[in-house]
Order: sequence, then structure tokens, then C-alpha cells
Amino acid sequence: MRAALALVMLAGFFVLAVALAGGLTAIAIWRFTIGDVEGGAWMLVLAVALGGPALWATVRAIFARPEPSGFPLARDTHPDLWRHVDELAGIAGTRAPDDVRLVDGANASVWERRGVRYLELGLPLVAGLSVGELRSVLAHELGHYGGGHTQLSSMTYRAKIALQLSVSQDRVFGLLSAWAHLYALVAASESRDHERFADEVAVAAAGRDAAQRALLRIGPVGEAWADYLTSYVSLAVMAGRTPPLLEGFRCYLNHPRRVHELRRLESVLAELEPTSVFDSHPPIRDRVAAMALLTSSDVPIDERPGWTLLTGVSAEAASRLLDVSGPSATWEELVPLSGPAQVRRYAEALRHAGRVSKVGSSLSDVLAALERGELLKLTGRPVDASLTDEQVREAAVDTVTELLGCAVADQLVTANRAVLELNWGGLFVLRLPDGAAVYPDDLVAPAVRDANQVPEVRVRLQAIGVDGL
Repeated sequence: MRAALALVMLAGFFVLAVALAGGLTAIAIWRFTIGDVEGGAWMLVLAVALGGPALWATVRAIFARPEPSGFPLARDTHPDLWRHVDELAGIAGTRAPDDVRLVDGANASVWERRGVRYLELGLPLVAGLSVGELRSVLAHELGHYGGGHTQLSSMTYRAKIALQLSVSQDRVFGLLSAWAHLYALVAASESRDHERFADEVAVAAAGRDAAQRALLRIGPVGEAWADYLTSYVSLAVMAGRTPPLLEGFRCYLNHPRRVHELRRLESVLAELEPTSVFDSHPPIRDRVAAMALLTSSDVPIDERPGWTLLTGVSAEAASRLLDVSGPSATWEELVPLSGPAQVRRYAEALRHAGRVSKVGSSLSDVLAALERGELLKLTGRPVDASLTDEQVREAAVDTVTELLGCAVADQLVTANRAVLELNWGGLFVLRLPDGAAVYPDDLVAPAVRDANQVPEVRVRLQAIGVDGL
């Protein structure tokens, strides 16, 4: 019923736009014919302002077509993956997709165009989930096929584009925006039912434990992927070299510190996930709780890494996905090429924050500000007003710790008192002339978190050769 209502509202949106434009244009023509030029001009302006955006957006959306992206995973080169896909499609009571693609982003999705079924699978999920968890993700997406959720994908794709374009241009009375929000409310409710159905398929196909673990892990893997791109892949881009990207992410995920962080994030992200009536997916915590009530067969979880299903993916494919180019290089070779520039950039960001906040731009100034309890002066007000005071402080601690650690590294490297080495648990290790390893983040973190620790941290920094403190 809600699906039909959503389709009716989609049609009604464009009927409203045509009616507004046509009706107001007719009134404008009538006013012109009776000699009321000013009144006709005003009616014409209203017609363009209210109906024009939707009409123009509709024309553009008619010619818009979803196109497959990413790296194609053919049956003959990835037989293990396709074996699981075919098996799960049978369990879901549907036919398998015709085209499976590896894409960037910690997500998976399915869609159809002219009867051709596409499945897009995010590289971070393949690298970060076990085979059992990946089976749950695949079963969930195939459940959308089995539930008939993708049959109208082409039409709804164009309709959503038209809505977005219309609303972005509707800046006069907001009438079209209000209608679009009402449609989003109805469509989101229907979409949430689709997700619950697909979750039931995932539990039936992959087992309850794997399905719950996959749901809880996707968010942290997405966070890890974003940090990996920012902190590590950026080194490759700066150096103009191509390291083994998939292997690098596996090294990142397997570091003991990252393992601990991801486990902690599972419960944190699930608990703090915001909710809205416009959300197309129920909150993760609600989905996990609902899965606990479902009947599940005793399916053993395949703990093998998910990437073992993609042995045919070449290094060139991953580099194309991430837009990384240049001669091959190891991760260790990247550090002397772009590491100093990386820490210098972060150090300059801290100096800029010190200047803007007027606490001072030197390391001594920043430490003095921390000793006075002025951590939040360095980071300023958060953009997200919904964050709690504790969340704001934690974000500030993480940010300043990273920037301050890089500022320390920058000074020592520039003065030839240390060299940088790769560290999958925190970007860089500082290797001192006597061979000692210093982890900058761990060194400065106590001072950032606790003002009383600043004097002791200052002494430690002086001991390894940091000047001007």
C-alpha cells in the first residue's frame, strides 16, 4: 500500500509542477490579453519560479540513466565469489545478478536496468569482513531481488534525480520542497520494510551470528577505510607511486591497535547512530535486535578473510578504483618520499589553529594552552550541534593529539634528529639516532587529555631533542 502511495506521490509531484506552471502561465496570458502587462508579468514570474524547476529537472532526469561503475568481477576469473553468489541467490529464491562489480566505498547495493541485474560490492567490505560476514551482506542484497525491490529502480532513479534537482532550485515558496519531503517520508517507511525483509534473508542464508556481526562491523570498517585513505593512501598520491593498496588495508586492519579500535567502535557507532523518520534504513541497533528474534539454522561462520574470494583482482584494479597512479613501490619506500611533507602539512594545520585561536602557533604556545585547559580553543566550535559535550571533547582530543604528534615529528625530522618509519597503528614511528622508537601520538596524548600531564610530557619532549619548550 505504501509503495503504491509513494508512486502516486511521485506522479503527483510532477502533476503539481505542471499544474502550477500551466495554470499560472494561462493566467499570465489572460492578463496580457486584457492589457494588464504588469499583472501578466508577475504571473509569468510565478509560473517560472514554481513550476520551472520541476519541469526542467524532469527533462534532465528523463535522459539520466544509472551506469555500472567499478571493476567487473567476471565468473571465469572469480569463480569462488560467484559460487557463493549463486548459492545465496538460490536460498533467496531469485536469480543471480548478471554483473558483479567491485567499487570504492564500504557499501553494497543492487539495481536493475532493462532486465539486467547489477550487484556492486565495496572493496573495503571485501578486505575487512570475513567470508561468513560477506555472505550475509551478499544475501541481504540478493534479498532485495527476491523481494522485488529493484523492479522499479530505473523509474525511481530518474524520479529521485528530478526531485533532487527540483528541490535544489525551488527557493521561492518551498512548495515543491514540502511535497518532496512528504514523499521522502512515505518512501523511507517502505524502504525500511524492504531492509527488514532483506535482513531476514541474510539470517536465513548466512546465519544469525554472521548477519549480526556483519551489520555491526560495516560502520567501523567504513571509518577505518576513510582513515586509511586520508592517512596512508594520501602518501601514495603525494609520492606519485602505487603501493599494494589492498594488502595495505589488510595490514591496517590487522594491527592490534586497529583491531581494538574497531571492536570498540562497533558498539559506539551502533549506540550513537541518529534516527529520523526520513531514514531509508532502520538503525543498526534495531536491526541487530530484530535479528535476535529470528529463527536461524545452525550455520557455521566461515572465518576466512573475505578477500580470499577475490584472488583474481589485480593491483592495477585497486589503483584505478582509488585513482592512484605511478610506478610500483612498497609502503616502506613511500615514507621518505612523502612522509616529511605529510607531517609538515599537519604541523602547519596546528600552527594555523594556534594563530586563529590566538593561543600562539609554536609548540611551546600549544603546550601552554593545554596546561591552561584551553584544548577546545584550538579546535573551535563543532559544526554538528547535535554532539554532546563529551563527544566534542573526544573529537578535540583525537584531532589535537594527531596534529601535535605530527608537529613534534616535523621538528625532529627537519632538524635531522629522527627519521620516519611506517606504523600501521598510528601512521609514523620516529626512529632516533640511538635506534630508539618513539610513537609521537602516544607521547603527546597524555598532555592533550589531561592538563596536569603537560609538564611531564614537556620534559619527555625535551629529552628526545624537541627545542623551544
